Formats: sequence, C-alpha cells, structure tokens
Amino acid sequence: MQKAIARLRHLERLIQDMLLFARGEVLGREPIAVGELLQELRQTIEPLARARDVAFSVDDSIAAIAFTGNRKALFGALINLLENALQAAGSVAGGELKLAVRRMGETLAFSVKDNGPGMTPAVGARLFEPFFTTRSEGTGLGLAIARGVARAHGGNIEVNSELGAGSEFIVTLPLSRQSETNDDTKEPCLNI
Repeated sequence: MQKAIARLRHLERLIQDMLLFARGEVLGREPIAVGELLQELRQTIEPLARARDVAFSVDDSIAAIAFTGNRKALFGALINLLENALQAAGSVAGGELKLAVRRMGETLAFSVKDNGPGMTPAVGARLFEPFFTTRSEGTGLGLAIARGVARAHGGNIEVNSELGAGSEFIVTLPLSRQSETNDDTKEPCLNI
C-alpha cells in the first residue's frame, strides 16, 4: 500500500509539473523565510539520503533572510534539483549532497552540489530542454520547469559539471529591493 501511495504522489507531482510547464508562469507571491524553506527541504531529503547512504548537509548560515516569491513553485524546483543530485550521488561510493544558500551582492544563490558521476558537455548543453532526459523513468520536464520557475522570479539556473567530478546547480534570484531594520523582532526582508 505504501508503494502504491508513493507512486500516486509521484504521478500527481508529474501532472502538476506538466501543468506548471504548460502555463509557463508562477502565480502568487508570499514572504518566504530562507531558514524555513531550508528546514522543509532538509526534512524532505534527509530520509531519502539516509536510505541511499548519501551524506546530506545544509549550510543555513543566512537562514535569517526572508524574501518574497511563490513558495510552492520554488520548493518544487529545489526538490527537483535535490532529487536529481541525490540520484547522482547515490550512484557512487561515499556519495555526498550539499545544499547551500549565499548572498552575492543583490543576488540570492541556492546551490545544490553532488559528487556523482557528473555529465558530458553535450548532456549539460541539453539539460534544460523540455522532454530531454537521460533516465528511463524521467519525463524530461523537471529541469525545464525548474528553470521556468527561476526565470518567473527574475532569476536563472546554471549548471557546472565535470565528468567524474560531480555537478553543481545554482539557482540565482535577484534581490530587487531590500529593507533591513535594527529592530530585533523583525528579520531583514528581501523582495524578489
């Protein structure tokens, strides 16, 4: 029964991804605390990483920052990247997966890095094409949708990969406006 439920959730996510891709837009903006988003991602990925014997770490050094965006869409895009990286890291002995967030000037960058087998430049060049996949079970929509989500927020996704040395996907989101306060009861808010 648990396997059937897991497959149904997978199918539901595929359908949602296809609808998001077909609409080509991200609707709704809400405040998102980086720390809460990282915690939710950690809670989702940690059990999967343990099951695959992959070391998973999260750098939450800028967790106190908040920004605005579509939480569900960004969470889905980051989960897609993490699941792909987890699969890659799980295919090598001593697999490692790292999630980090850093601020670079007026940009917030989410990094998903694995030490998996990496990919050839030819595969890397086609990764974000709709329906392109290297997996037998993949639809080829996950990365295209993730890039669409990043672009709908005014950002992008880049990949750095070397065959035999793993891959790093970086989701960049511009910080269009920042309001910082000296009041200890409020967190800085970054609007995207």
